[in-house]
Amino acid sequence: MQQYFREIPIEAAEDLRFMPEIPFRYYMLGFRDCVISGGFEPCNDSDAASCFLHLVAEKLVAQPQYIVPIMPALLSAVEYVAHNQPAFNADESIYGSFPESLKQIQALYADALNRDSRS
Repeated sequence: MQQYFREIPIEAAEDLRFMPEIPFRYYMLGFRDCVISGGFEPCNDSDAASCFLHLVAEKLVAQPQYIVPIMPALLSAVEYVAHNQPAFNADESIYGSFPESLKQIQALYADALNRDSRS
């Protein structure tokens, strides 16, 4: 899957979006590893980083039960990507602010944890 993630990260993220819960967790950790290790086809590093952050945020909103169990394993990668937007060649005018995405993810994760503790 690593090569697949590197060659077509947008399509790979889309595939992850629709996976069942358990395979999603497994492959999302692989996507994390791929984003952090780099080695993307030309111009795909920015897409991979952006898709990774957006997928984390989307799952926290739409299907928190899918992602909350692996968030401790994803958080350092989310923070790394968010704090290194220029290293991913992700122009803020195109991809938005990765640090703002980090703030959103942190708030969504805190909300998800609060909902779980009240259940």
